[in-house]
Amino acid sequence: MKTPGYIATAIATSVLSVQAALRPATPFAIVNAQKVCGYFDSFAATDEELYTNAIPNAAASDWALSNIPRFECPDREIESTYYFRWWTYRKHLRNSKDGWVVTEFLPNVPWGARNNTISCALNHHVAEGKWLRDARYIDGYLRFMMERGRIVGSGSYSCAPAYAAIELAKVTGNFDLARSLLPLFVKNCEAWETGWRGMGGNFFIGYRPERGLYDIYGDREGTEYNLSANGARPMVNSMRWADLDATAKIAAMAGDSATAAKFAAKADALAKAVKERLWNADKKFFTTLERKEGKIDSVCELHGYAPFYFGMALDPAWRVAFSRLVDEKHGFLAPKGLTFPARDTKGFKQTPNLMGHECQWNGPSWPYATSIALTALARELKAGDIPGVAKENFAKLLKQYAAQHTLTREDGKTIPWIDEDYDPFTGEWLARKVLLARAAARGKEVTPKERGKDYNHSTFCDLVISGICGIGADADGKLEVKPLAPESWGWWCVEGIRWHGRDLTVLFDRDGTHYGRGRGLMVLGIQRKD
Repeated sequence: MKTPGYIATAIATSVLSVQAALRPATPFAIVNAQKVCGYFDSFAATDEELYTNAIPNAAASDWALSNIPRFECPDREIESTYYFRWWTYRKHLRNSKDGWVVTEFLPNVPWGARNNTISCALNHHVAEGKWLRDARYIDGYLRFMMERGRIVGSGSYSCAPAYAAIELAKVTGNFDLARSLLPLFVKNCEAWETGWRGMGGNFFIGYRPERGLYDIYGDREGTEYNLSANGARPMVNSMRWADLDATAKIAAMAGDSATAAKFAAKADALAKAVKERLWNADKKFFTTLERKEGKIDSVCELHGYAPFYFGMALDPAWRVAFSRLVDEKHGFLAPKGLTFPARDTKGFKQTPNLMGHECQWNGPSWPYATSIALTALARELKAGDIPGVAKENFAKLLKQYAAQHTLTREDGKTIPWIDEDYDPFTGEWLARKVLLARAAARGKEVTPKERGKDYNHSTFCDLVISGICGIGADADGKLEVKPLAPESWGWWCVEGIRWHGRDLTVLFDRDGTHYGRGRGLMVLGIQRKD
């Protein structure tokens, strides 16, 4: 596999026309700085800055003007949430003595590793951060996580760092970091294959050659108190496949044909086992192969979309799984969010246990899992039609997700907010509610204060850029633009995308009157390089 080149293509879906400009474009000529600063100023006005890392609130607007792609659309809720998620993301950029890292919680938490890093949301951190114009943040984070982070062994969570490195390089055009980390990617894959003991030594996490799959228990995927079985879960096996496949590709780019062949074979064998043993034909969904009995579990969880999320080649007929995203009876759709697991699951809790553990995956809506499901949906919709799921469903679900980003304070004022998990029926932030209720019962304060405030455990900006605006790389590494913006939008724009060192603007103007630059979909700022 050769390193992808710089040639740009533009592919339109349900738009009037496409124009691919061959001239450089000004990075920010359409969405003015006042819009960005206006959002950031409004967020600052309602924010209690409890914990500060490298970029405090006072410097947030200047940071945003230099670093984030600017986006606008007719939907104020989606647009506002886009900027709010960049507002919260920069809070998690920590310039440590080990270099730049990205955190999940703002306060230090006991289960955090060095520099308060936690590997659980690594892929979400990179998916979001790859769009920052300054590459130092995510380059530094990936290097740190591979060299000094806790990504294998006791206390680690499942993640796919080699896959993240490839996805980052597709945007930056720089594969040097991925190549330099190849020995560590190999070591990481081998450690997961060898495995280790968890759950007090009672559970083996790792590869089981007799089944050709990896076993894990839900907590190590970050899904505490879930209703599904432990064993060969779809998420960990999709992550391991993605990492094996990415390691093979990086090795090929580095000229190491033996390592490339070795890991490509491992990836192919794992993909075969996932498709043969984890696809539940009765449920028409990917579910867990139980550890002991070897039976396929009946519980459908949003993490069952992981094989689609990571781009595994699957039977097109299996896209039927996405019908559960728009199904309120047998699927995940609830009035205010996507549930985890499906609503018809035995033991599903519509009312949380306020005296139980704060992290419950037995009914709430988790932004982490919503990000998995919507990213997978976007990938499949851009690839082709999904029976029973219209293209417009992506924007509808994204808007429902955007609406979650609020909190009503005790004084009645509603402010922007992102936290751990969310009640998909009442619209309350649940981990926060449980922590407060438990503390009140004990007559104590919650420590650390507001631990989940500005929680960095999911994506949103990437769903806008790669989903709504449709920006991504095809299999050959060429730019492709396949927007999933709703047909009702007459205009939208994203600019300041740093793509392979060049500045990219993508805009849509149905009749040419909004931006005055022509009709249809336009891709500006990419120069062809033959």
